Amino acid sequence: MTSYFSSRSTMFQLLFSYIQQSIIIIRLKLLPVRSLNSFAYCSLLHKVVTLHAYNTSHFPYSFLMLPYKDLFIDFDDTLYDTHGNATLALEELYDAFNLGHIFENKAFFTENYWEINEHLWSQYAHGEITRDFLIVERFRRPLALGKGAELSDEFCLKLGDAFLEFNCTKTGIVDGAKDLLKHLKSRGYRLHICSNGFTEVQHRKLEMVGMTKYFDTIVLSEQAGANKPSQKFFDYAFEQTKATPESTLMIGDNFSTDILGAMGAGLDTIYFNRNKLPQNSGNTDELLKYTPTYMVHNLSEIHNIL
Repeated sequence: MTSYFSSRSTMFQLLFSYIQQSIIIIRLKLLPVRSLNSFAYCSLLHKVVTLHAYNTSHFPYSFLMLPYKDLFIDFDDTLYDTHGNATLALEELYDAFNLGHIFENKAFFTENYWEINEHLWSQYAHGEITRDFLIVERFRRPLALGKGAELSDEFCLKLGDAFLEFNCTKTGIVDGAKDLLKHLKSRGYRLHICSNGFTEVQHRKLEMVGMTKYFDTIVLSEQAGANKPSQKFFDYAFEQTKATPESTLMIGDNFSTDILGAMGAGLDTIYFNRNKLPQNSGNTDELLKYTPTYMVHNLSEIHNIL
């Protein structure tokens, strides 16, 4: 059986090189830049780059990997471009149901839909409303802002069904999503979807964008009987994935549900702050007490963390 190390001396040589790299990085962090002249600072950086190149070409990935085995990953607007795809579906819905006789233009309809929908999803995530209530009200409320719209449950459900059908045909993903999944799989992590989305919709969307194959487990809130950020959701996720909080990290774009929920369950986190929002955007000042383990603005930045 071929070994990564042909001899014990080679192993110790590589280990010593990796320790050297770590010491230099610590020195760079501890010393303020102004205390080093430009030559000395560049010299230290050159050593880090040289040692890192040597290490990554000789060490197996598992040796350099952070102490995570399992990654919980949100789906909507973390991997799948939910907002972009749904906007296209709303425009199709507008034309299919001739909503132009109710609203002045599509923009008025879609903008009000998003404002109402995001509020309802926040309530749903915190267990304040049911799925059935959300499905009806996310269309009834924007329709009520138009002129002469039908507001019956039946019509709103009809709109909802058509919207989901239009939406499930869309294949837009967040920039770098598939490259990230390929990278994480190559590093040996076990990947698990952790989503508040509706069961039948999420499975269809995963298949449509060709992402199902990357995941070991798909954990959905309807099956868990609770939504993120509930501890019950994460307990169910641990049960289904056989993961442990100590060796699991959560990646998500929603600070309130993904990040605070995971932190409450004892996980490290990567906050995908895609829109570069302030940490407490749309939330209470209390959220300022909480800081994610890492924060990125692009998925490609995660390659440098995991």
